[in-house]
Amino acid sequence: MSMQAWIFLYGTKGVTPRIMTKVMEKLIGKIQKSNYGQYEYEVKGILPKGDYIRPVRAVLIVKKEYLQEVVNLFELYKIRYRIFEIKLDIDDFQKSQFL
Repeated sequence: MSMQAWIFLYGTKGVTPRIMTKVMEKLIGKIQKSNYGQYEYEVKGILPKGDYIRPVRAVLIVKKEYLQEVVNLFELYKIRYRIFEIKLDIDDFQKSQFL
């Protein structure tokens, strides 16, 4: 069974590494450590695990319902991007080879 998804091709030229790190943390979340690594907790991002694929650097495939949130984030930080609509098998989002 196939589903509609969107592929983002984005460029990092002209964007500082600090800004790209902040954008990726807001997109996919991060593991926050406190008290010198004694405690760990997960900070969730816009995209829950299993709802996106990052096959290679600067490429992001997201489900249809997250399109506008990702576009808004890229626009906010002035990241250049291109979007294409694609159709994928639902099984591709469950495969761990991409995550």
